[in-house]
Amino acid sequence: MQLVKFTSIFFLTLILLACAEGPSEQKQIASKGLLSGDISVEGDNAVIGSIFNGGSYWDLKKNERLFDWNHAKGKMSLIRAAAISGNGLRAVTCVENNMVLWDTQSGKYLQFWQASSRIESVSINLDGSRALMGLKDGTASYFDMDKGAEIFNFTHQAEVRSTGLSEDGLIGITGSDDNTAKILDLKNGKVINSQKLHNQIKTVAISPSGDLAFATAQREDALIWDTKTGETIFKFSNTYTNYTVANFSKDEKYLSLGTFQGAIILYDLKSKKKVNTWQAKPRKAFGGASSKAIIDLVYSGKIITALTSDGMVEIFKAPQL
Repeated sequence: MQLVKFTSIFFLTLILLACAEGPSEQKQIASKGLLSGDISVEGDNAVIGSIFNGGSYWDLKKNERLFDWNHAKGKMSLIRAAAISGNGLRAVTCVENNMVLWDTQSGKYLQFWQASSRIESVSINLDGSRALMGLKDGTASYFDMDKGAEIFNFTHQAEVRSTGLSEDGLIGITGSDDNTAKILDLKNGKVINSQKLHNQIKTVAISPSGDLAFATAQREDALIWDTKTGETIFKFSNTYTNYTVANFSKDEKYLSLGTFQGAIILYDLKSKKKVNTWQAKPRKAFGGASSKAIIDLVYSGKIITALTSDGMVEIFKAPQL
């Protein structure tokens, strides 16, 4: 009976995805695919780590590479974590345990630091003065980017795969392979509350104000909760989907989710219902460019801009709400 149930759900998922809207526009930014990427809040720019061509910074409106960003001269860096500040003026790229801070206007390198372990995830605040790094050794490190100094360290029991920061950088979230997500008071260095899910947590998000949080376990739980009280607001009925990225809208009325299968889902947080579903279109039907997992996405109110694992920027028209 379990096999029949799984097969039925699998085919139902395929039917739903086949009915989902596709992109209105596609642009290629990496010929062999992406390892990492982050889109600016306004959806205008992106920092990416490509599979063979290293790191770079892009104007997404013009589909123009502005800067090549690599950690060693003459070498293409394998950038597995990257982030852009909320104001769009700074960005960071991470290779193993090395983090480089960049000026997005000039393209120049500003600072270089080494973490105690490999950097699995990174988030930076509005002005790029603070970073929250998730490390392979289970440490979540809150870091002063201007002084080059650790402010606070928090501990998980396994790799910290995903991080998020409120706009002011004072509330953080971490998700770990130890099945827990933690809400962090980054002003006082304390854990506010935590959620224990039933599998490894690869994706977390926090709203701009820091009031709402999202976490999802691999192919299992997914939920939104109040960061102050720890009270669950909305629990997703989710068993077979891997959410790869989550993003709260600036007004905190909507949550956009991207999946490993290339689906994009927009939720209305008041009604707790899906607004719409879209489906990324792979660059090729087969081979290395056929992957379409969502690496990052931004919902602007009119469009959704997404980076896909096959090296594409895809634009989706959003309903006027």
